[in-house]
This record gives sequence, structure tokens and C-alpha cells, in this order.
Amino acid sequence: MWNALSRAHQDCSTGGRVYWIRKLVNARMEGEDINSHIESLAKSHERLNSLVTPEKPLTPDDVHIAALTSSIPPDWIHCISALMNQEGVKAETIVSCLKNEAIRRESQGDIISVSSTKTNPSKPKPPNHHSRPGQYSKAAPTENDKKPRRCPLCNSDTHDLNRCRNTKQLIADHKAAQQARREKEQGTTSSAPAARAGRTSAATLGQSSTSYDEDEQSDYSGSYTEVTAGNAVASLSSTLGPKGSGDANLDSAL
Repeated sequence: MWNALSRAHQDCSTGGRVYWIRKLVNARMEGEDINSHIESLAKSHERLNSLVTPEKPLTPDDVHIAALTSSIPPDWIHCISALMNQEGVKAETIVSCLKNEAIRRESQGDIISVSSTKTNPSKPKPPNHHSRPGQYSKAAPTENDKKPRRCPLCNSDTHDLNRCRNTKQLIADHKAAQQARREKEQGTTSSAPAARAGRTSAATLGQSSTSYDEDEQSDYSGSYTEVTAGNAVASLSSTLGPKGSGDANLDSAL
């Protein structure tokens, strides 16, 4: 680069002066022959002196520019090569040109970084090879799932009273016994008014049940009382306790 400037600028241009200043400042002796080194520096001084005239003297700006061009990497020289063809270029002009090149490179680097990010999106997480196809991760347990399950009727931890099959069967047997007893009483005492049966509470698992007066089989006009499946067994026990004709199986289960 600077050899080309030396051949092209054998005049008082900024490039010609800077070239010979750099030759003088950056020269290093090779070997042990000091005389050859001195002669080489003398030739460079003579060339520089030929470019300096009283009308165009050597200035501190020339030395400053020579120092700048000597300190920057070679790939930065192209941005100031056009200025070297001019005469009387100030050091501040060279500095401004180098700063503009720095801004251009920084913005170009940001554009390349953004474009590479768009073309290379983040890779998805690899699938878990230990899981079977179609198997999904279980959801976090809720508060209801964390509660311990215990069925007092079966004395088991596998389910609670609301999901107990024995409770369903117990209620169904009780209703069947009540129906058979009512039909028997209606057949034996058809001439006398039927005695008013006690209030019976029926409970269905998972929902509220209805309490009704058993005056007639199809009459449900009695008062309503909500009984949950949790106390269904206790309610049935209190209802069947005083009657001597209750179901033996039901009494033994309770």
C-alpha cells in the first residue's frame, strides 16, 4: 500500500509526505551493519526533504497523520487512502474518517448478528426417549388430590366414603327392605289407616339426597333434608335401630 503511495505521490501530497515520515520513524536496523542502516535513513530523509518547500513546510499534522497510519491495522488504510491524494490534509480530518469507519463497522456487525439470529432460531428441546409415545407429563397435584383417602365402612385407604360401593349397596338394600315392609303392612292392615312411617333419609354418592315421608309410595310431598354420603351410614343406622323387623343383613353391616 505504502509502496504504491511512494511511486504515485512523488510530490507534496499528504500521502507522499506521510510515506517518508513513516519510513524514517519505523526503520529498524537489520543485522550488525550500522553504516547501511544510517545510509538508508539518509535516503529517506532526502526524499522527504525534497517534498518540503518554504511554501509547503512540514507540519505537526503531517507527523500526527504518520503516527495514526502507522498504528492502525492494514485493513483500515483503505478508508483514508482517498485523503492521501490531497494536499494539506489536517489530522482531524483523518481522525473523523477513522471514527466514521468504526461506526460503519459496528452497525454492520449488528446487522449481521441480527440476521444470523433470525436464520438460526433456537432449537426445540429434544423429546424424552424414556417416555412412551402419546405419554404426557402428569399435571401438578391439586389440594384435593393431596388429601388422604379413608373409607370408614371398608376400613380401606384405596377410596373414601363417597366412592364406596358398599355404601351404594347398603342404601339400595335398605330401600328394598323398606319397600317390602310397607307392602306387607298395607296388605295386612287394609281396613285400618296405615301407620305413619318414620322419616327415611336416602343418600346418593357424590350428591345431596332427599328425605321424604313414606305415606304413599308415589307421594314425595314431605319435608326435604340434605344428607351427604359421608353421614349416610350413620343416618341409616339411626333410622333402622328402633324397629325390630329391620333387615338382619343391614344391622350386621352397621
